[in-house]
Parts: sequence; C-alpha cells; structure tokens
Amino acid sequence: MARLAGRNKATRSLEKSPSVGCGAPVVRRIAAPAAIAAIMGLSGCTSGPLPPVFGAVFGLENAERTPHRSGEIPAAVVAPGDRVLGLSANSPGQCIYQRARSNRRFVADCPEGYDV
Repeated sequence: MARLAGRNKATRSLEKSPSVGCGAPVVRRIAAPAAIAAIMGLSGCTSGPLPPVFGAVFGLENAERTPHRSGEIPAAVVAPGDRVLGLSANSPGQCIYQRARSNRRFVADCPEGYDV
C-alpha cells in the first residue's frame, strides 16, 4: 500500500479492478469448455473402429481390441559395433551393451576376458 500512497483514489480503484474491456475473463471461461466439448464431439464422429486405447481407458465396446500374446522375448545377441558399458549388477558374468547407432541397451554375456 505504501507504493500507492502518492496516487489518488481513482487510480487505485482502477488498479484493483478486474480487466476492463472486451470481456477477457468471460471469453476464457467459455473458450476452454467449448474446446473440450468440440474435441469430445469430434472423437465420437469417427468412421470405423476406434483405437485400442479407447477400449482400455474408457471401456468403449466398439474400440479395436489387441489380443494378448504369450511367448518369450528372444535373447539379445551382440552384433558388430555394439559397445560394452559395464558389468551387470544383477546378473554375474553378464555385461550391459549399447546398440550401435542407437540408445537401446541390453544384457548379454560378457566378451572373453572382459574385466573392469
């Protein structure tokens, strides 16, 4: 309030009042719900089956279903250009590798004679 001490009452009342003019707060209150309603309306107006996420998240019956597949992930094989990052803490005798030209990492047997 010390900052406002030298100003007159009319100036202080304008500084405290909400934005005056083209109704910005009203536009914000109407625009957000209208945008959400439009997106929801357009998502219901699709032709064909919906993506699987609609069935999983929202429980919609006309969404695509992806069947569960059982099986095993194949063991990673070291390829030329793969780099050894270090020993695996949880698997004795195995090392952590990084694939060449990517950031993908995997665990496989250490190379012959490898020691940290």
